[in-house]
Amino acid sequence: MKTNNKVKLIVISLSLIFGSAGVNAQPMPHIAQPGENWVLQTERSDEFDSKDAEKWNFQTENYGVWSWKDENASVSEGILKLTTKRETHLRTFWDGCNKTKVPNYRLFYTSGVAKSRATGSYGYYEARIKGADKFPGVSPAFWMYSKIDRTLTNEGDVQYSEIDVVELTQKQTLQESDHDLHNIVIKDGAPKWMRPGSSPETNHNGYHLPFDPSDGFHTYGVNVTKDDITWYVDNVQVGYKKNLYWHREMNLTLSQGLRTPHTQWKCNQFYPSDNQSAQGFPTSMEVDYVRTWLKQ
Repeated sequence: MKTNNKVKLIVISLSLIFGSAGVNAQPMPHIAQPGENWVLQTERSDEFDSKDAEKWNFQTENYGVWSWKDENASVSEGILKLTTKRETHLRTFWDGCNKTKVPNYRLFYTSGVAKSRATGSYGYYEARIKGADKFPGVSPAFWMYSKIDRTLTNEGDVQYSEIDVVELTQKQTLQESDHDLHNIVIKDGAPKWMRPGSSPETNHNGYHLPFDPSDGFHTYGVNVTKDDITWYVDNVQVGYKKNLYWHREMNLTLSQGLRTPHTQWKCNQFYPSDNQSAQGFPTSMEVDYVRTWLKQ
C-alpha cells in the first residue's frame, strides 16, 4: 500500500513537471480545479520516511488525561505509528471542576502524538490513516489547534481555534466519525467555549463511514478558507460549515486520545474513569502520510 502510494505521488509529480515546463510544478490535492496553483507546504507535510523531530514535536504539553510520550510515536517503513499503552503514572493535572492544579495525580494511560512545529490557517489538509484495533476506548485523530490567548478580551475576539479533520471511534458505533470545530470567543464580555455538543449548528459534523476505519488506510481531509470549511473522506465531501471563527494560526496534529469507557466528561474536560483495564492495550493508529497545500 505504502509503496504504491509513493510511486503514484512520484508519477503525478513527474507528469506535472513535464506537462508544465517544470515551472513550480507540484502534486495537487483532489479539490484542485484546472488552472489553480496549489503549493505543497513541506513544513506541515510528511511521507514519514524518518522520525523528524525538527518538523514534529513528539513530546508536546500534556493536557487533561492525555499523557504524551516520545517513545509512543515511532516511524518504520514509511508509516508513523502512534500507540496508547496502559501505564500507571503520576503528574500534575488540571482539575477543571475545582479550578486548581493537582500535583502527583494518578493517571493510567500514555499515548503518542505528532504536533507540527510550523503553524498555518488556510489551506487543504489531508492524511491517510488506519485506525486502532481497539473499540471502544481510543480515538485516532487528525486535527489542528491554536494557542489560547487570554489577552484577547474585546467582544467577538477569538481566543482559541480548533478544527478536527477527523476523530475516529469516539462514539458508540464503530463507523461513526466526527469532523468538528471548537473555539473560545468573547460573548457578552466573557470568554465562551463553543463545543460541537453545545453549538451543533456551527461546530458539529457527523458522518457514518461506509467501512471499518481500523480495517485499512483511508484519506481524511479538510479545506479551510476565510469563508468556508469543507471536510472529505476518501475524496467525498462529508461536512461543511461557514468559517465564523477559525482564522488563527494553528499547529497540525496527529494523535490518539483516550475515550469512554476509560474517561468521563465533566466540567468541560475529560477525567479518568473507574475503568482502568489493560484489555486491548497497547493499541495503535497508523499514518501513511500527511500533506498540506496552500492555493496561490
